[in-house]
Amino acid sequence: MKQDILEMARAAAEAVRTVPLEERGRTIGMGADGTPTKFIDKVAEDVILRYIEDEGIEANFLSEEAGYIDRGCELTLVTDPLDGTHNAASGIPYYAVSIALGKDDILDLEEGVVINIVTGDEFYGARGKGAYLNDERIRVREYDEGRDLLLAYMGVHAAPETYDVVSRFRRVRSLGAAALEICAVACGQADGFYLNFRPEKRSLRVVDIAAGVLMVREAGGEVYDIVGNVLGMRLSLDVRTNMMAVGSNQMFRKIKE
Repeated sequence: MKQDILEMARAAAEAVRTVPLEERGRTIGMGADGTPTKFIDKVAEDVILRYIEDEGIEANFLSEEAGYIDRGCELTLVTDPLDGTHNAASGIPYYAVSIALGKDDILDLEEGVVINIVTGDEFYGARGKGAYLNDERIRVREYDEGRDLLLAYMGVHAAPETYDVVSRFRRVRSLGAAALEICAVACGQADGFYLNFRPEKRSLRVVDIAAGVLMVREAGGEVYDIVGNVLGMRLSLDVRTNMMAVGSNQMFRKIKE
C-alpha cells in the first residue's frame, strides 16, 4: 500500500498549501477527540477521505476530526491530516501530514509516511524494511555529548520535571509538530524528543505520533512512555500518552537520570 499512502498524503499536503493564511485558523466545529476543528484540518482530512473512497482503499480510518470509521477491514489508517496546526495557522513553516497503517497497536504498525508540507520532504517507513527520507535510507545518529540536541515541549502544560530534563542538554528546541520532531530523531537531526504534559489528558494521541514512532524504530532508535517502558498504544482516540523518542541508549539514560 506504499504508493497509496504516499499519494493520499501528497494530496493532503497540496490541499493545505492552497489554503490562504487568513483562513487556516478558523474554527468550524469540534472534532471527535473533543478539541476544536480548524478549517485547515478539515480540508486536509476531507482530501484523504475522498482518496480512500475514490480508490477503494481497504482500510478503516482513524483521525482526530472524524474519529474512527469502521469500514469492515483488518487494518486501520491512523491519520493526522495536519500535524502542527498552530504553526500552519500562524505562518510558521513547520507542519506535516502523518499517516500510518496498522492493526491494533502502535507496536504492530506496518507502514507510515510523514510529509513536511513546507519543504516537501517525505519520510517513509515499513516494518522490518527500514525508514527513508526522500528514498534515502536514514538512521539515528550516534550520541555525542558535545553536540547533543533535545526537542521538547515546554509550554504552559509541561510537567514541572520537564525543566529539569531540558537543563541537562547543550541545545534544546520546541518546534510544535510532534510527527516532524520524532522524524528528526529518526534521521539524525536530533538526539531525542521529550513530551511530558500535565495533566496527562492533554498529552498526545496515537494519531499524532504513529507514523513517527514507526520511523524511529525502523531507523534504529526507540520510543518509550515517560516512565521508561517501550511504548505500546492502542489505535484509538480514547488513549493518550506522554513519551520520549531517542536515538541511543546514552540519550535515554541522560533523560532518565
